[in-house]
Amino acid sequence: MQCVYLNQDGTLTATTDTAETCQAFALVSATEVQAFNAATQITAFDIAEAFTWGFGTVIFFAYLSYSVKAARQVINKI
Repeated sequence: MQCVYLNQDGTLTATTDTAETCQAFALVSATEVQAFNAATQITAFDIAEAFTWGFGTVIFFAYLSYSVKAARQVINKI
């Protein structure tokens, strides 16, 4: 990462400021941008995984509820 200032004439001046102290613009490399995009983008696999977990949880609790209801009916008949 390189901290740069934008001059009045439109040119950039590089500084030795760190990322924490940079008060202007930060230039990053293409690999840093790709890594950031890979970490923050949602893919079709991520959506499918979230849907599967959500739907599976609903089905699991529905089955669990049915099992408890059946067990209660059996216990009440005894």
